[in-house]
Amino acid sequence: MKNLVAINGVNIELEVANDQVTTTSLAIANVFEKRHDNIIAQIKALPQDEFNALNFKAVNYKDKKGEIRPCYNLTRDAFSLLVMGFTGEKAYKWKIAFIKAFNEMEKRLKNLEQEKMQKLAFRQSLGYKSQLKQQKEKYENKIKALQYELEKKNELSFKRKLNIDQLIELRKILARDYEMVCFRKWEYMLFAESVSTKNYKIEKENDFFIYKDIKENFNSKLDYWQNYDKYEEMFRNWKWKK
Repeated sequence: MKNLVAINGVNIELEVANDQVTTTSLAIANVFEKRHDNIIAQIKALPQDEFNALNFKAVNYKDKKGEIRPCYNLTRDAFSLLVMGFTGEKAYKWKIAFIKAFNEMEKRLKNLEQEKMQKLAFRQSLGYKSQLKQQKEKYENKIKALQYELEKKNELSFKRKLNIDQLIELRKILARDYEMVCFRKWEYMLFAESVSTKNYKIEKENDFFIYKDIKENFNSKLDYWQNYDKYEEMFRNWKWKK
């Protein structure tokens, strides 16, 4: 991302590189009316330490004759260090203009980062909704398949009221063959209460955690009915030992 600003009648570019706003030694020389080779010499005279490596990057540019010349990209900190010794009223005014330009560019960078985060959150929200839609379609298809199989095989008749044993058998079939859980009214009330109690104070962005709790509770119920005989046997043994 680049931003063109005019300082002291000179059009300069501020550029974002590695999440930092940078300018060039050539732009500084032109604005402060100094020889570029002197600016280069001043930069080279600085200690070659970690700060220098992070804030002064040697690059090249093509001059008006088409010749390749050395140049430096400078961060805001590098700019501040370099122009610290520039004195005079004009130099002061141009420093302020540079700093304002840096501030404006950094503000734009921050806004872009916020936009990225908002877009990411939006995409995640779409993914969550898509996941729910796929789950809904999956279970709708399984319900249709269940209805077809039950009608075709005539395993159970829904024209009469099921007794408790038939109801248990139905729930086992639904869990084992179709990964479905059949709730009676009072069971559903307990199921809903267990989820709502755990998430009694929830915010919109945490909808996924409600979905997770529902999924965990549902899978627990599903596992029970898929392995009903085993669990019942364990329960009988436990009662017998007591």
